[in-house]
Amino acid sequence: MMDDGGLGTPSLPSAKDRRKFAAAEFQSGNISLPGLWTYYYGIGGNVDQLGVDAYLHELMELAPLQMDLIQTAIKETTADGP
Repeated sequence: MMDDGGLGTPSLPSAKDRRKFAAAEFQSGNISLPGLWTYYYGIGGNVDQLGVDAYLHELMELAPLQMDLIQTAIKETTADGP
């Protein structure tokens, strides 16, 4: 969550911010797209590999649940190592 500038109510990151963060994590994480997609699909993702690629290149928006699943897949595949 992001700080709202001291008003006491945290705000959620926008979909655009979440997409940029996921794209940066994917690019710096040394993850293959097929590997990420396979993991994402295995945990319940329902966007095809081309859609995930478009999302990670900031060309497409996804539903909040799908964004969460992609972020989870990125975190868990980078935690596993090569």
